[in-house]
Amino acid sequence: MDRAHFIFGIYILFFAVFFALIFATPLVAFARDASGLYQFFSATCHQKISRSLCIFEDGRVGDCTAQSGQFVDNENDRAQTSAVVDGKLGYKMPVCARDIGIYGGMLLVAMLYPLVRRIDDIDVPPVLYLIIAIAPLAIDGTIQLVSDLGWLPFVYESTNLIRLATGLLAGGAASYYAIPLLMNMFGEEKTERRAYTARKDSGKSLAPVGTNMLKTHKKTV
Repeated sequence: MDRAHFIFGIYILFFAVFFALIFATPLVAFARDASGLYQFFSATCHQKISRSLCIFEDGRVGDCTAQSGQFVDNENDRAQTSAVVDGKLGYKMPVCARDIGIYGGMLLVAMLYPLVRRIDDIDVPPVLYLIIAIAPLAIDGTIQLVSDLGWLPFVYESTNLIRLATGLLAGGAASYYAIPLLMNMFGEEKTERRAYTARKDSGKSLAPVGTNMLKTHKKTV
């Protein structure tokens, strides 16, 4: 396995395990105390149950609480891990609906990435596209935040569906940019380019330089 595929594999594995743990947490809660898992994820999310999805005892995934459009301002909203909806007990995911979208988008796009680009491609797309993809999340989250703080003449509380969709879009775009950035930082072609530049500047022979770098050099002269 070459370096690019190794880096890509580690990236996929990290988000796959992380995403699996998110879904495992409420399932564990049905059988035993899952406070340790909730505590672990508390460093990454506010964990408000009013902004989270639950896994219910019938296997359904849905809103833990009704999405009424009203801000829930109480400490128990964060501490509460379970809810009963239509007579079915459910335990919340350890991260909010928006974060599930972000992490899910990052994992999904990473899995599809080899279908649209070479894994070892170091060309980073124009940042404008990333800004456009993140904008819906930023707008929705910012309006909700300033509404929570009472800075608006009206109350705005987003819904889990909007949070999930905006998170999915932003997370997917983030992954599409993160992978070429990782290849720039740790990929073999980047290492060869540095070696080539160092040898060129020092006046040493370029013979030991990898073939990929020589090909790249020939294309640019």
